[in-house]
Amino acid sequence: MEDIVLESVRNDVAQVGADLKLIAERVIDEGISDYPVFVVTQEPVDFGRMIFDRDEISLNWFFQATILEDFVKRDLVTREHLGEFQAAFDDPRERACIFVLTPEVQQFVFLPYDIA
Repeated sequence: MEDIVLESVRNDVAQVGADLKLIAERVIDEGISDYPVFVVTQEPVDFGRMIFDRDEISLNWFFQATILEDFVKRDLVTREHLGEFQAAFDDPRERACIFVLTPEVQQFVFLPYDIA
């Protein structure tokens, strides 16, 4: 099941990756955070700002934009593990940090914006 979910996310990122990259760069350049995160869900959730509504464009997922600091506030990333997470984050200008949230899957994945 997890592989099917992640492949579906990859397919959507292939469609909207350039836009995700622009949003991430804006978050960084405007000093909002060095760690933009995109939350993808099958149902809208109250977590970040909706940027792509699958009911309005041809996607499999809802995409919402937030920042790592919101995950810390919600205790989804603990302060004790924050350094490890930041090290794994890599370069947010080259790869999107995506939090996949379904009843079966709750995980972070890092995908290049330019998936072919």
